Parts: sequence; structure tokens; C-alpha cells
Amino acid sequence: MVTCTIPEDQWTEFFDHLNHDQADWITTIQVLHGQYGPQSVAMNLPFQGISFDTKGTRPSSVQISAGNRAGNHVNHVVDLPLHIRQTKELDGSIDVQIEPANGPVTLIHLHDGPVH
Repeated sequence: MVTCTIPEDQWTEFFDHLNHDQADWITTIQVLHGQYGPQSVAMNLPFQGISFDTKGTRPSSVQISAGNRAGNHVNHVVDLPLHIRQTKELDGSIDVQIEPANGPVTLIHLHDGPVH
């Protein structure tokens, strides 16, 4: 298992590579709330992508999209990201942790394989 922090000036490039290399991988998104513990946002949905937005109505945000059908699609937004970390597991899966300025950490787990 290897964990690294992605420098802020490389976030857009990192997400572009992730979107290309892990397209349609199985995605689980959790919010790691200190008081309530892990809360599931999405479970075993196809990965559609992550974008980093520095323009528009928000100062900066990361949007994660998973699912491929109406009623089975999730968009999760993390406002004001401070740190982004990636962990590559021995089984080939990837965890991406997004720590915002305020609020809970978002954890995205990606692995190759069929959707359950």
C-alpha cells in the first residue's frame, strides 16, 4: 500500500488521469464524519469522473460522479478542498481522500470488476 499527497497544482491533471484510467470502475463514496462515523453516499456504482472547479459560484470544489442510470446516479460535491491523497492498495484498488477546509473528509474507493 502506497499513500501520497497530490500537490494542489497537480489536482486537475491527477483527476484527468483518474477519469481516463479508472473509467467505469466500481465506486464507493463515503463521508467520514467524526461524530457519526462513516456515512455511505454511493455503493458499488460505475465511476463516471471527478472534476475540480475553480470558477463559477463556488470558490473551488471537487465534484464526484458515479452511476450510469437515472435513479442510480450520484453527484457528490466537496467544497474548498485543502488536501487530496491517493492510496494504491496491493489488490489494485485505489482510495482517494479529499479533506475540505470545513466539514467531513470524503473517501472514494475504486476497484476494477463487475458492478454488484
